[in-house]
Amino acid sequence: MTPPTLPVPAGRPDRRSDDELLVLAGQGDVDAFAELIERHQGPVYRYCWRIFRNHHTAEDLTQELFVKLFRHAARYEPAGHFTTYMYRILTNLCFDLLRRRKRRKTTETAQLDPLLSEGTELEPVASDADFDAALRRNEAKDVVRGAIEALPSEVRKAVELREIEGLAYREIAEVLSLSVNEVKVLLHRGRKLLTRTLARTPVGREFGLGPGGL
Repeated sequence: MTPPTLPVPAGRPDRRSDDELLVLAGQGDVDAFAELIERHQGPVYRYCWRIFRNHHTAEDLTQELFVKLFRHAARYEPAGHFTTYMYRILTNLCFDLLRRRKRRKTTETAQLDPLLSEGTELEPVASDADFDAALRRNEAKDVVRGAIEALPSEVRKAVELREIEGLAYREIAEVLSLSVNEVKVLLHRGRKLLTRTLARTPVGREFGLGPGGL
């Protein structure tokens, strides 16, 4: 069977597309799949970490995603939408696990974001002059994260994909198997709920959020 011909991105003749890499992986090219992992493991890990706030869970889900991608690579039909395909699988993995944990009524201890922790190679320890400002920023982040986590599941999916991952409405619609209008409704509802929740907090009032919402 002749492999499909995939377009090379303009201006980057040496860079293979994500679609091409996954097709090659489906033909047994381990190096191509390693390149795909290198490109996407950072964003995938961060997406999982923001949802679960746990390093080990994020690592496990990241690994599970790429295992699924490799297992199904031979059946992948390239259409220039690898990222949408990836996020569909990733979103299902994350929210399926959330549902299972809620049913068991278990909780995990939140951990510090390894990308934001003080004293790492990525970020030096803050000086005394910066400490108060950093504390206020972290407090605001925690309040916003808590508000997002409290959203209904489908609303949260849409908000995470739009506001955190930056996906377009059409891409979110494909990831969630919804129409673009349904995505807009979910996002509108999510923003209203977030505004209403944040308006009751000191952080929200500091930013001038009123009880009326957006």
